[in-house]
Amino acid sequence: MLPCPLPVFKGKNCRFDSCPSHESPPSSLLPSLLSELGVWTALLFSVESRLQKGQLLSLVPSQLAAFCCFSENQELKIMSGKPILHYFNGRGRMESVRWLLAAAGVEFEEKILKSAEDFENLVKGGNLMYQQVPMVEIDGLNLVQTRAILKYIAAKYNLYGKDLKEKALIDMYVEGMRDLNEMIMYYPLCYPGEEEKNLNFILERATERFFPVYEKALKSHGKNYLVGNQMSWADIQLFEAILMVEELKSDILSAFPKLQEFKARMSKLPSIQKFLQPGSQRKAKMDGKNLAEAKKIFKFDDSVFLKHMS
Repeated sequence: MLPCPLPVFKGKNCRFDSCPSHESPPSSLLPSLLSELGVWTALLFSVESRLQKGQLLSLVPSQLAAFCCFSENQELKIMSGKPILHYFNGRGRMESVRWLLAAAGVEFEEKILKSAEDFENLVKGGNLMYQQVPMVEIDGLNLVQTRAILKYIAAKYNLYGKDLKEKALIDMYVEGMRDLNEMIMYYPLCYPGEEEKNLNFILERATERFFPVYEKALKSHGKNYLVGNQMSWADIQLFEAILMVEELKSDILSAFPKLQEFKARMSKLPSIQKFLQPGSQRKAKMDGKNLAEAKKIFKFDDSVFLKHMS
């Protein structure tokens, strides 16, 4: 049996004798690993029929064991790369996904849709279950539907509570924030002359319906986070929502001291600080240019195009 020297593969899917110890590969092995990786990755798929469960035949060098393991169903598991996000170059429904990954410290790539042809090609590829974006490639899956994507990421990175009750609380908090976020997302689409009315409605809902709930939660249990005593998906989405409402009214938190403290705490987290820096993958506030770009890509008018990205 061949050694599997990488710690990342420790677990039930590994089929190699040395998996329990998982010591790092010796430095003398690294040059050959790197030099042969490209060649043997290409050969890997051509010799699939010669691979046996838990074994690599002599055709494949032992160094390749550092890059692969075998699962129960004999499928070869290649080291997974970064999640890939498919969307246009704007916030929309993908921004909460970007925030969740960034807060979890997960690097991701983006394939930006720049034209209607890009979107049509994505649809033709057969990976969009409902012919809609956002779509995230992760762990060999093509995830669609925003809440399904967010739940998967939250669960994967331990941001979804420790038990069923905590998950239920997180879901309830997140659904409230989703309602608020959608009001803000649709705000640039309001009809001319209705901007002030719609803005006042958003601010009223934020200060009288949603923010009081989160202020009370933080005050009642005396913890730093909404659920339990560790950061969850709910905290990340609340932080995002606060920043979005502050773009509409900078002093929106003046009557919410606990939310002010919460915002200050979250802002100091290294992963959050990084995402807030200029040049990050965080998208700017939606404007006329973003809207025109999205309408061109998805071929929709103001009243319906965002519904296509559900």
